Parts: sequence; C-alpha cells; structure tokens
Amino acid sequence: MHFRSSLVIPGLILALTATGCGRISDPLVPVGGKLSIDGKTLDGVVVTFIPEVTVKGRLGGTGVTDNAGGFIVTDLDQNKPGLPPGKYTVSYSRRRLPDGSPGPEDRTTADPGIILVETLPMYLVTPNPKFPATQVVISEQGNVGLELKASKKLSPALMGPG
Repeated sequence: MHFRSSLVIPGLILALTATGCGRISDPLVPVGGKLSIDGKTLDGVVVTFIPEVTVKGRLGGTGVTDNAGGFIVTDLDQNKPGLPPGKYTVSYSRRRLPDGSPGPEDRTTADPGIILVETLPMYLVTPNPKFPATQVVISEQGNVGLELKASKKLSPALMGPG
C-alpha cells in the first residue's frame, strides 16, 4: 500500500503540472458587469463562469458582487482578472449564516462550528447548461458591461419539457 501511494502522488503532481503548463499563456480579456436577482442587487453573491468545450481544460473564473451588484471576474487558472474568450455557463451562490447575516470575512480563522447556508435556489447554484439563460459568450475584446439577470422563481423554461 505504501509503495503504491508513493508512486501515485508524484504521478498526480506531474500530471497536474503538465496539464497546467499549456494554460498559463492563454490570453485573458476583461470580464465584469452587474448582477440583479429579481430586479434587486445583492452583495456577496459569488458569480462563477464555468467554461464550455470551447475553452478546453480551463477552470473558469469567479467574481463576488458588491453592494451595487457589480463584479469583476478573476481567472482561476492564472489568478488574474479576466477570462479567455469562449462560451461559459454562469452559476450563482450566496452563503449566509442561518439568520441571513453575512459570515465571517476571514474564513481561514473562522470558528469551525459556524454553519453557512445557501440562500439561492439550487437551479441558480447548479444551472443547466442547456438553457440559454445560463449561457454567456465572452468575446475576443472581453465583456466588462455584462448585465446578468436571475430570478429566485423557477421559470417554465427551466422546468424542461413537461
């Protein structure tokens, strides 16, 4: 068992390093905008851009909304602002304390007994990439004025064939 794990771990590190090398030089374009949910802006919403096949091997990017709903996306591969051009599925998450107040800012020193709950519906947290409402295309010039609109109410289009 020990011999097997001593081979597996270096192999995983090598594989991750090798696959990461090709992504480092991918050009990033600026991505940001404003999110409204049911016509209102919410602070602390994590907006995640999940790449489609057109952006092979990428992790995507995230941004967090401010009080006005504004966000700037940071690429998760390069830890820099922006994303490579391509098609993305967008998801949203807003985790809060059970009373609705924000959790601690510094999660590294947070009390492990603190429980955060998701305040958005699961279809916003894990969207269906088959529906155009969850799709965003980032152009070669970037998209800094994205107007993302979501709803906590499940629309008939998201229910699928019925």
